[in-house]
Amino acid sequence: MIFSFSGTGNSYHVAQRLCVALDTDYVDMAPAERYGRYEYDAKGEPVGFVFPVYYMGLPDMVRRFVSSVKVRNPGKTFCVTTCGGESGVACEILSEILEGRLTIDSYHDIVMPDNAIFAPYEMASPEDNVKLLEGTDASIDAIAGRIANGITGDFRTCAGQEGSRELYKLYDEHRVTENFHLNDRCVECRICEEVCPEQIIKVYHRKPVWDEEKCTMCMCCLNLCPKTAIEYGEHTTGRARYNHPDFHMRKLGGQPTDYISG
Repeated sequence: MIFSFSGTGNSYHVAQRLCVALDTDYVDMAPAERYGRYEYDAKGEPVGFVFPVYYMGLPDMVRRFVSSVKVRNPGKTFCVTTCGGESGVACEILSEILEGRLTIDSYHDIVMPDNAIFAPYEMASPEDNVKLLEGTDASIDAIAGRIANGITGDFRTCAGQEGSRELYKLYDEHRVTENFHLNDRCVECRICEEVCPEQIIKVYHRKPVWDEEKCTMCMCCLNLCPKTAIEYGEHTTGRARYNHPDFHMRKLGGQPTDYISG
């Protein structure tokens, strides 16, 4: 059984590939959290948590779900984080929240394209992202092999350094929705409302409104907007959007959006 949360598809792709390799079930944390589905029976199978790293720690959606989840009859339990360069202390925070209910037996991370296009640093080019994705499936398969063989330990290659927890303290302060705004390319397609995992985007007077003060900051709405009509703060204008092609197919049932030149 694999519990997963994904903003733009990296963790979704990892979790789905692991599910196939391990012949186990996929549970999307977003609707599970939304509808209060917290109790599961793993029937002795491995239990995994797969999610992206935000501010070197756990996305709020993951934090809320794992604070309440109850898993009966778990096999070996593992954590896989996807990150743009450093996986921080997300696994440690997960372990701390689960203490007394589940023990993480193995830790893994995978570097995948960064979707935090609001960050004031240089993003990888679309071409570099394509090259990076070409090598990720081998890493996922290696993780699946270790899990299938019951191998435990810390296999992370880019775990957090000193200062990761201090950076994570800024997450709750920064994840405010008032920074989302529209440019003049919005065509009122309502896709942002449809894809938001927290279902907090509502269309009023034919324009999307972020209906809560804070969100998880998954950037799904911004990155999957087909017209690049959504911006966040002052740093996203003209920058490349990103979504994993598998995720776009799952969310919208169509062909992946083209990369937008920065």
